Amino acid sequence: MNNLLAQQSLLVHLIRGAALRASAMLADPLEAARLRTPSDCGMTEIERLEHSVLAEDQLLAAALRLTAGPAASAAIEAALHNCFATPPARLAVEAQRRAVFKTAKGLPLPSSSARRAASEIEARLDGQGSEAFESLGTYADLYSDLWCDPRIAAPITVRREMLDLVSALHERRARAGAAESRVAGS
Repeated sequence: MNNLLAQQSLLVHLIRGAALRASAMLADPLEAARLRTPSDCGMTEIERLEHSVLAEDQLLAAALRLTAGPAASAAIEAALHNCFATPPARLAVEAQRRAVFKTAKGLPLPSSSARRAASEIEARLDGQGSEAFESLGTYADLYSDLWCDPRIAAPITVRREMLDLVSALHERRARAGAAESRVAGS
């Protein structure tokens, strides 16, 4: 499967999962209200999700923002597909990139937290008996587009970490490939 098709399949898979989670969370009116109510730290649950580097959390936050109340997962999935169907405007993507690079000027990328996230993604894939679209390379390809995507509401610090996650995922993929080659050569 080529990279673009694999990445698209992964996005469809993640959107479906986000829609299912959002539907379950919004089914209870009290839970739906809690998601939009600031906690003691001043952040809503949706904002907390937007502060996560994981694509699953970013898509869940987008689903919750697109859906105000109880809805079937199919309706939420359709709303997410509609949101992500058309690529973002180049100008909006460039604005996100510039904001990240301007803020990051002279600062190192948050590589330790990106490596932890890459490790978490790899562990999750290993636990699920990863399918073709769930490879580390496919995740890296997804993150290379997602970190500067204006359709998600991630803050700049999270976007910087997502950018570094692309490299961390490629590193893990290369290590896994080298280890697999050594085993096959034995």
